[in-house]
Amino acid sequence: MCGTDFVNPVDWEPVGDTHWWMLLRCGACDTWREVTVTNEIAARFDLELDRRMDIVARALERLDRTRMAAEVETMIQALRHGLVDAADFAR
Repeated sequence: MCGTDFVNPVDWEPVGDTHWWMLLRCGACDTWREVTVTNEIAARFDLELDRRMDIVARALERLDRTRMAAEVETMIQALRHGLVDAADFAR
């Protein structure tokens, strides 16, 4: 509806041996539609999804490392200032 040339598959399942039913969503205008595509087109969607998931996974890994480093630094400072001791971890 908005004219962009990309959509995201939200759900899919095979239709016979040569086609796939897909539920697609446009992230720009939130339009949803159902389509039936060939195996070739479905494979292109799959390849692109894998590529995009790799990008998201790498970004998550970077954010997680940054968060963990900040938590370690906070713990180090708390230990240095006597704000935490072994009793804080006792059950």
